[in-house]
Amino acid sequence: MKIRDRLLLAAERQFAEHGALDATLTQIRAAAGASVGALYHHFPDKSDLYRQVWAHALTDYQQHFWVVVGHSACAREGVTAGVREHLRWVGENQYRARILLSARPPGVRDSESNRAFLADVWRWWRTHANYGAVRELPFDLVYALWLGPAQEYSRQWLAGDMRAAPTSVAGELAEAAWLTLGVATGTPGTKGT
Repeated sequence: MKIRDRLLLAAERQFAEHGALDATLTQIRAAAGASVGALYHHFPDKSDLYRQVWAHALTDYQQHFWVVVGHSACAREGVTAGVREHLRWVGENQYRARILLSARPPGVRDSESNRAFLADVWRWWRTHANYGAVRELPFDLVYALWLGPAQEYSRQWLAGDMRAAPTSVAGELAEAAWLTLGVATGTPGTKGT
């Protein structure tokens, strides 16, 4: 593994366990087995390292989320698969999930990869909204209704306040998202399936 990758993984763990303010470059460097020079060669300061760790976690999450949503056969499958994947990813990537639940560094939201991801998801949503399978809502509200409950469960589980693993509640939260966002005609959840 390259030294830069080792530093990113060590920083991810330190930031997740201690927080961005309390994690030190000395801890990160020691955990990665890197020299001071190697650390500063790749990351000019702690804020840049944190930004890159955060961006790396976000990219990983978005790639996994988009694979299941983008390849879904219908609106219902996409909505429910998105919730399930969110919860699976959190359960399997606890350090990265903790990073994404912490303060977002400046510039990440405006990155090209983030803009592309949001555009893809919004285009997918608009396609299904245009034929009446999902509700026509502003993007921020779509996000809150689609992933808000799963995000809150994840936050509490990572903090140790929930005992059941995220995947064990994925079915209920996925169905709740569909019931909230899908457009029903007669029988709940039938349109767009």
